[in-house]
Parts: sequence; structure tokens; C-alpha cells
Amino acid sequence: MNCSDFFKALGIAALLLGTTAVSAAEVRLTEDGSIKRDPVYIADGKQLVYSVDVSEILMKLVRMDLATKKIEHLRPRANKNEFETAFSSDERYWAITHNKSNLAMEMVIVDTKSNKEFKVTHSGRGGTRAPVFSPDDKRVIYCFAEKGPQQIWSVNLEAKDKKQLSDGQGISNWPSITPDGKTIVFSTSRHGTYELYAMDIDGKNARRITNNNFSEFRPRLSPDGKRIAYVAFDGGDRDVFVMNLDGKNIRRVTNNPERDDYPSWHPDGKHLVIVSERQGAHDLYLIDVP
Repeated sequence: MNCSDFFKALGIAALLLGTTAVSAAEVRLTEDGSIKRDPVYIADGKQLVYSVDVSEILMKLVRMDLATKKIEHLRPRANKNEFETAFSSDERYWAITHNKSNLAMEMVIVDTKSNKEFKVTHSGRGGTRAPVFSPDDKRVIYCFAEKGPQQIWSVNLEAKDKKQLSDGQGISNWPSITPDGKTIVFSTSRHGTYELYAMDIDGKNARRITNNNFSEFRPRLSPDGKRIAYVAFDGGDRDVFVMNLDGKNIRRVTNNPERDDYPSWHPDGKHLVIVSERQGAHDLYLIDVP
């Protein structure tokens, strides 16, 4: 079954399973309305991992099979809030952000083959955020505020050989890496509002992509590295946009009066899953990206 047939079947399955195919370009994937965040595709696009509120004080990682809609806990024994999860290309390694305390977060790199966990450690009281694996699966890129504003760092798979990549200007967050491993796209507040930037994988040659009066954040590169999906916030609403890697050809892909957030590309590069708020309910939606 090719991707087009898969999503056509998914829309039919959504109706059969009681979920809502909102339009030809949008399919509602969940119906529970609970707070959700950070969806990411695994298993060649057949499964989604995301964080969901299971109680007023606990957010857990779950895995949903898109064909059957079966949902199970990714780490059933976890007793801390877990979110912002990344996977190596073979899915052996997981990078997970969780609460270290009420005011701080930490990241662990999980080797599912050896069943070992490696904690990323820093001096300072900042929280570790937004992990992503390099395309060669040798390093994890993430964010931490060690001696000043939050910056972009990298470590190896055992949480060693720590390196700071961004230069210390403003708060930097949400790194995403091109498939060739040469470029990091991220969001930074160095000009006041969050703007999208790109830099070389070693942190050099930082260059500005956007220049607006509103915030743009959570960039995610398409599987071919040619487009960026991101969230724009004008002070009243959040919507998802897509543009070329060079900042050209900006297109708005959601237009909902409530919040649209957390875009994540399907491996086919033609669809995004997002968390969308509709009448106060938060659910996952699959949307076409022409």
C-alpha cells in the first residue's frame, strides 16, 4: 500500500472507528480531548508517540498504532512527567525529557538494547529540553541554560563529550537537523521575539531565516530537508506554517481560532500531525501539506 492509499484508508478507518474525518485534507486521530504535546512518528509512519495528561499531575508517553488506534504506555513504570521524546533512526535509542523536580527538567538517553539509561548532566539549575538525534545517530542535540540564556548543545549516546553549539545570544530552542547532517534549524530570541535561524552543525555560520514582529518557534524540517514546518504566534493565536529552508514560499496550513501546535512530519513529507485545540478539547489531527 502506498502512502496515498494508506491515508485514504485511514480516513475511511477513522469513520468506521468512530473518529472524525474532518475534511479531505484533515483527519482527526484522537477523540479524548486530553492535553497532548510532542507527537512524533515511529515505525515508518505506522505509529505515533506523544505525551498526554493521564491525571492532573502526570503526563505520560503513549504509543498509538494508526491502523488499529490501539494506545499503550511507552514506559508504563514511569512516575515522572515525560515529554519531548526523540528516537534514533533504528529506534534503538530514545531521548526523553522528564521532570527532575518541580522546577527543573532533565534528559535521559535510553539504550533499549542494553536497557541502560544515560543522564545528561550540567552545572546550573536550568532544564534540558527539545532533544533530537543527528542523522548518523551518533549524537543528541538538545537545549540547556547552563551559565546564561538557554543554548543548543550536543552529547554522544552515552551523554558524554558535551559541546555547546549556539553562541550565547538570546534564548535558543527547538533544534531540527537537515537529513545530510550539515545544518541545524532552530528558534532564538536574540532579536526580542523568537525568530527562525539556521547554523552549521558545529554552531558556526548562524544566519537568520525569518524577520517578523511575532514569534516563530518549534521548527521541524521535512524528511527531504527542503521545507520547515513551524508555529507562529501573533499574541492571540497559534497556527502552523510551512516554508522553504531559505525562508521563501511561506504558506499557512492551519487557520483555527484556537491553538494549533506541535507539528511533526510524516515520513512521506506530504502530511503533518498536529495538536489542535477545538472548543477546548486537544486532539491529534492529520493534515495535508501540498
